[in-house]
Amino acid sequence: MNRTRTRESRAAGDNKASEWRRALPYFFTGLYHFLRLSLSGIFIYAGFVKLMNPKAFAHALAQFELIPDGLLPIVALGLPGVELLAGLGLAFDLRFCMTAILVMLSGFLLILGYAILKNLDIDCGCFTLDELTERTTVKMAFFRDLLMMAAICFLFWWRRSRTKVLLEKSFKG
Repeated sequence: MNRTRTRESRAAGDNKASEWRRALPYFFTGLYHFLRLSLSGIFIYAGFVKLMNPKAFAHALAQFELIPDGLLPIVALGLPGVELLAGLGLAFDLRFCMTAILVMLSGFLLILGYAILKNLDIDCGCFTLDELTERTTVKMAFFRDLLMMAAICFLFWWRRSRTKVLLEKSFKG
């Protein structure tokens, strides 16, 4: 009688585990779309706001002392444009836009890391002039970008995993 209960317990446990395995792709797909659209919105917003006031963004960039003065206007208009376009492309799930955002986030993390190492007390210039009044620290911006980097890495991982499963299914049938 004990053996029967143990077998039934195992069978019930196996059923629960298989339910989780069947539900997990739906969860990850939902998470993929949520993170993709969230990052898209962040980059669209950041790019749009900077394009509305490129002088303020150029001032924020100048604080880092990494870009020559002659290139500041070009970068102050070009970078927000790329952010805006990459965000729009990510909203439509275009592959190259994920790569563009990954590259931008890597650059942002390097620059913010430089500012942390140099102990610069400056605005990151990430979003708006409101950040100047709030004095969002460079460390907070660094950790915020780390979270976005984790999100974009998940997007790459899930897209690769999903593509691999779809390819395997198409070659089986």
